[in-house]
Amino acid sequence: MDCTKVRNIAIVSQNGSGKTSLAEAMLFTAKATKRLGRVDDKTSCLDFEPEEQKRGLTISTAFHDLKWQKNHVFLMDTPGEDNFIAEAKIALRVADNVVFVVDAVDPVKPQTLKVWSMIKEAGIPVMFFVNKMDKERADFKKSLDAIQEALGVRTVPLALPIGKEASFKGVVDLVKMKAFEFKDESGNPQPIDIPSDVADEAEELRNNLIEFAAESEDELLEKFLEGGELTQEEILSGLKSGVNEVRFVPVAVGSALKNMGVSTLLDLIVGLLPSPVERGAVTGKNPKTNEEETREPSPDAPFSGLVFKTMIDPYAGRLSILRVYSGTLTPDGTIYCPNKDSQERYSQIFILEGKEQKPVEEAGPGMIVAIQKLKEVSTGDTLCSPQEPIVYDFVELPTPVLTYALKPKSRGDEEKINQALSRLQEEDPTLVVSRDQQTNELLISGNGQIHIDATVSKMKEKFGVNVDLTLPKIPYRETIKGVKKAVIYRHKKQTGGAGQFAEVHFDISPLKRGEGFEFEEALVGMNVPRNFVPAVEKGIQEAMQSGPLAGFPVVDVKVRFYDGKSHEVDSSEMAFKIAAIQCFKKGVLEAKPTLLEPIYKLTIYVPDENVGDVIGDLNSRRGKVMGMEPAGAGMQVVQALVPLAEVQRYVLDLNSMTQGRGTFQMEFSHYDEVPPNIAEKIIQQAKEGDEE
Repeated sequence: MDCTKVRNIAIVSQNGSGKTSLAEAMLFTAKATKRLGRVDDKTSCLDFEPEEQKRGLTISTAFHDLKWQKNHVFLMDTPGEDNFIAEAKIALRVADNVVFVVDAVDPVKPQTLKVWSMIKEAGIPVMFFVNKMDKERADFKKSLDAIQEALGVRTVPLALPIGKEASFKGVVDLVKMKAFEFKDESGNPQPIDIPSDVADEAEELRNNLIEFAAESEDELLEKFLEGGELTQEEILSGLKSGVNEVRFVPVAVGSALKNMGVSTLLDLIVGLLPSPVERGAVTGKNPKTNEEETREPSPDAPFSGLVFKTMIDPYAGRLSILRVYSGTLTPDGTIYCPNKDSQERYSQIFILEGKEQKPVEEAGPGMIVAIQKLKEVSTGDTLCSPQEPIVYDFVELPTPVLTYALKPKSRGDEEKINQALSRLQEEDPTLVVSRDQQTNELLISGNGQIHIDATVSKMKEKFGVNVDLTLPKIPYRETIKGVKKAVIYRHKKQTGGAGQFAEVHFDISPLKRGEGFEFEEALVGMNVPRNFVPAVEKGIQEAMQSGPLAGFPVVDVKVRFYDGKSHEVDSSEMAFKIAAIQCFKKGVLEAKPTLLEPIYKLTIYVPDENVGDVIGDLNSRRGKVMGMEPAGAGMQVVQALVPLAEVQRYVLDLNSMTQGRGTFQMEFSHYDEVPPNIAEKIIQQAKEGDEE
């Protein structure tokens, strides 16, 4: 197995730039597929999920492979929609290279900076493909200028378009210094002479790339500065070094829909982008010693790989998709998962080709393959040789920004809902499912409205479960602000036979926020037998579950049980429990009761020009801005504390205010008092709900 002939590529961009169309064109040009699939016609082999075809966008990373000039290229077509951006981040974790697709009409879109920051964080070589050169207002030079300015990156054009808009007909390959015309959608280029109207620009850009090539290697730089002519091999070597070390970003150009310039892109991918061998050894940790270890990208090294995605296939069952980092994986073996400390047997290995699977006899470094029906293994786990264990880090996934409560449309569907969500979570680790212990609602949290809607659609299509979505109930709480001494309640009930009698005396006082509940038994004398004390404490705790103001749990209260009365015959644990419940409710109502609401800490990343709007909006939501600092690249970080009730759908409003460029994270901070005018409305609504 020759690992120098393997390339794996994550294709990324913002939604609408033509990623999937480019991947389809690459596959068709390399004869990996028999027709040029189109997203709009729903003939794409990569966007094969019903939900993707319905929406016309990629929701989940799709996989395929192709052969080009005796190289084996693995493609990962990632989503560009912000709701599914975590899929791209995961693909970047395992990719050796990136092709970043840029729209020649609208090169810098709202999410471009976000995608670029993920690529920089991953630290992997990247190539731009300026797409849609056949569209009206397409402009190659303006696109390059916009990218360089927005991303602060050095770009090196390796191809030059011949014509633009409707007259776009081919490209000049600046590495080979040859021109090609594309007369049909076959992707087969026809060699032509370099047109006179682009000859000067081609010469200038050719000299430019030679300079960049020379800069990348000391020997070449010395030869270049002495006026020597670099050979074609030296130019390629220098460019390859610069790309691998991410000193600059090479640029190709074309039209994915018309399959123009794609063969040149494939030439550049196998000629310039690094193989796993050139990317070098990878680092992990020994699970036994926790010390760093490396694995060479060699077929002869101990086997290791990272499971970065799980798919549930209706026919093949559960598929664990992994990137092989070292060693050779062959069918019918035993594999070790150090994350779960478990060994599992497996049979076949597959290469994924859209929704199809193709069995292979071996998989080596750089390859993206799938294994069926591994029971213990989940997304983010390492697989390795049992004798040579290693664990690789995974990525930190974004925290959810939008939460809904799920309710079944049909009674008796609760079990089906839980099963469906469990399966969907296996495929989508960014989907968070929880149950609010206070409100008892089943909650589903995701990265935006489209993410939630797509999940609900999948539940219906794949599992036949229909659900309704509502905003979750806010988990308000009740507490007191005042001290109430000597609260007395007598419970007396006389019926035929034995009666019920208990009297309790409480002092009720507030605790500091977050201290919960404190019970002090301070009885003296024998008015209350001590065996009734647990029943009193139990009664108070039961009463705290549903406070007297609006039925929300009571917190941060101390009860001192200091006296009472009992009856030899009629007193019982039940009588004292009832007395305690009523005494507590009475005391709370007399101790300045108030409502508490959950306050969340928001960390908001905002473009400079939108800071004023965002801060004004936070103030209107009863938020407190805690600070602000620059985040680079024209962005600011705003920290604020805001009541949960005011930001349940904040992601939608922030997108609107910042044209989709703003992002945020939120985490619970503390509980705080609800303003009296708002508390009145909440209490009224709670009482009306009880009456219904």
